[in-house]
Amino acid sequence: MNEAINYLITGAANGFIYSMIAIGFILIFKCSKIFNFAQAEMTILGAYIMFAITIQLKLSFIFGILITIGIIIILALTIERVLLRPLIGQPILSIIILTLGLGGFIKGCIILIWGTKMLSLPPLFPKGGVHLGKIATLSYPHIFFFLVCSSLILLLGIYYHYSRGGLAMRVTADDTIVARLLGIKVTRVLAMAWVIASLVGAAGGILLTTVTGIHYTAVEVGFKSMAVALVGGLESLAGVIVIGPFLGIVETLVAGYLDPLVGGGLSEVASFFVLLIVLIFRPHGIFGWKTIERI
Repeated sequence: MNEAINYLITGAANGFIYSMIAIGFILIFKCSKIFNFAQAEMTILGAYIMFAITIQLKLSFIFGILITIGIIIILALTIERVLLRPLIGQPILSIIILTLGLGGFIKGCIILIWGTKMLSLPPLFPKGGVHLGKIATLSYPHIFFFLVCSSLILLLGIYYHYSRGGLAMRVTADDTIVARLLGIKVTRVLAMAWVIASLVGAAGGILLTTVTGIHYTAVEVGFKSMAVALVGGLESLAGVIVIGPFLGIVETLVAGYLDPLVGGGLSEVASFFVLLIVLIFRPHGIFGWKTIERI
C-alpha cells in the first residue's frame, strides 16, 4: 500500500512538470495553429545552458537562473523573428517541417558543444523528505516540483485570463483577422507565445534534470509533454493540467508493477499508448474542441 502511494506521489509530481511544458505547446498552437516540434529540444537546452553557467563558469545558482532566462528569451525571439515570421501565410506543413528541422539542429548543437556524457547540475534539494505518518514519504524534490509547477501554472493562468497580453492572446487564438482589425499586433503576440513556451519548457527541463541528470536523450520529457497536450486537447489549458499528473501516475505505476515483469521499457511508452487510445476515440483530445465545418 505504501509503495503504491509513493508511486502516485512521484507520478503526480513528474506529471505537473509535463503539464507545465505542455502549456508551451498549447500557447503556440492556439495563437498560430502551429505544433512546435522543437519544444522538446528547447526543454533540455535550458538545462544545458544552466549547466554551462553554474558548473563550467562557476556562477551561483541564482545567477544561473537569471542568465538562463535571458538567453532563452533572446533565443525564442530570434527563432520567431528570423525563422517563423517570414513563413506567415505559407502552408502550415512548411512551418511544421521547419520546427522539426529546428529541433534536430538544437539537438545537434547540444551534442557538438557538450558531448554525449551524462552531466549533473549542482545539488538543489536536501536529502530526505516529509513523512506522511506511516503511509508514504514526500521527498523534497517532489515537494519543490509541486510548489514551483503549481505556482507557474497559476501565474500563467492569471496572465492568460486577466492581463491585456493574455486578452490579446485569446483574441488572436480565436481569429487573427479580427485581432488585426482590433489593432492587436499579432506578430508581437506570437513572439510572446514563443517566449512563454520556451521559458516554461526550460523551467521543466531544469527541474527534472536536477534529479535525473542532464543528457541529450532527456528530450523524451518534451515528447511526453507533447502526449499530454494531445491527450488533453490542443485548445484546453485546463485539460493539460489534469492530464499531466494522470499520465505521470500511469507512467510510474507501469514502471513499478509491469516493468519488472517484462524486463523494463513499458513505462517509456505508456504515455504514448494512452495517446493512441485517446486519439482513436477522440481525435481532438479529451478536453479539446470538436471542429464542425458547414458547407
